[in-house]
Amino acid sequence: MAPSATPAPSTPAPLPANFSKVQAKKAVDALLNHHEKVAAEKEKTELVPREEHVWLVVNTKRGSTRKRLMPVRVQLPHPPLPPPPASSVCLISKSPQRTYKDLLSDNKIKFINRVVGVEKLKGKFKPFEPRRQLLKEHDMFLCDEAVLDMMPGLLGKMFFQAKKQPIPVNMKRKDLRTELARAISSTYFHPTTGTSTSTRIATPGVTSASQTLENLLEAIPRVVGLIPDAWDNVLSIGIKTSESVLLPVWNAKLDERFKNGKKEEGDVAMEESDIELESEKVNTKGSSKLTLEKGADKVNLKEDKKGKDKKGKDKKSKADKLTGKGEGKKVSSGTKKSKTSAIGVL
Repeated sequence: MAPSATPAPSTPAPLPANFSKVQAKKAVDALLNHHEKVAAEKEKTELVPREEHVWLVVNTKRGSTRKRLMPVRVQLPHPPLPPPPASSVCLISKSPQRTYKDLLSDNKIKFINRVVGVEKLKGKFKPFEPRRQLLKEHDMFLCDEAVLDMMPGLLGKMFFQAKKQPIPVNMKRKDLRTELARAISSTYFHPTTGTSTSTRIATPGVTSASQTLENLLEAIPRVVGLIPDAWDNVLSIGIKTSESVLLPVWNAKLDERFKNGKKEEGDVAMEESDIELESEKVNTKGSSKLTLEKGADKVNLKEDKKGKDKKGKDKKSKADKLTGKGEGKKVSSGTKKSKTSAIGVL
């Protein structure tokens, strides 16, 4: 059984010396002010405005080749989502789902709004429209860690694109109430093979500007500590909402933006091959075949067909001159003229 999401095992990476908390505060204030203006305009045109969240975006120089589905729990000073009942939480469980409904009732857990079993996902929610409706009805999804590997195939990419991928919880814990409450109040770092990661840190309108700044300053060292090579691999850091542009918080220095520090084996091999190719000299004069020697291998390259055709034409023209075919034609034409002139005289 896969372990449930736990606090990051790696130590947080301290903020670098050139990190400006003043710049971070300016970015938070500007983003929240922009959100207020956009929310006021949406209230006039939309019946139910979409709830926005503040995301910490970390762009890296190199992506990771290790694909992991298990998210990493990141504890923040203030919950990034408003606590239930303001937020709707859905629990995805093993079948039968009635067993887990009774388990929540026995532990007097009332902040879980809905329980959906795996059989329901394979049956009732298999069509696209019911799954889309399920996605819209809930703000957060928890799932039994025993069925986490089944989630991508059952839920589809829409849950992952909406940043609502299920959070694994251990349903066998004795203190189940604390396990579920901690999962709801935390944020999560989702490992990716790309060069950009997004972590939810606040909800505008619920989390104040000072609380958002505290969450941001707490989340940055923890998230960077989960990235391979930590700050050496970070290109830029910013914050945004779901529909806004990215506001910069920190950028790597220009002379260090694309320096990796360590050379990989592939890069060294490429450099050596480039040197070998540059050192090789190819001599094509006076030879009909080109031989390229590299180590013990020999590659024979034949002449181009066009070269053969040209040489063939030259040989034919030389042969014609030697045999005098062209002159013979001229002579024959001359004799014909002389014969006609002689007949005319007679």
